Amino acid sequence: MSRLTDTRNRLATALAAAGLRTATGGRFAAPVVLLEPAEPWIDRDTTSHRVQVRWQLSAIARAGDSGAAYDELAALIDSVDVALLTLAGVSLPTWGAPHDVTLGNVAHPTSTGIVELYSEA
Repeated sequence: MSRLTDTRNRLATALAAAGLRTATGGRFAAPVVLLEPAEPWIDRDTTSHRVQVRWQLSAIARAGDSGAAYDELAALIDSVDVALLTLAGVSLPTWGAPHDVTLGNVAHPTSTGIVELYSEA
């Protein structure tokens, strides 16, 4: 298994263990955490066999009035952070300000962060 696939699976397993629904693309419904490659996706350490892998997490809340939707988004982000703390070698993301993502012609508040994991060759 590739290191990229391994790190994605580790993230997805930790998020699922925390009761969070995840998606890696395709069709999905909120609330969900979308797991996608980030830039740069992989960074090689020239002095060892270690690589740094980056994944973009997008926490997507259900649509609703702004206050309730932002509350749900905040709770979703907190749950993601708790799930990530169960993984060795992971950094907690800095979450961006909420923005809207359209799913099925409906705007959903979303916040995005980049997670960095280390993997050995």
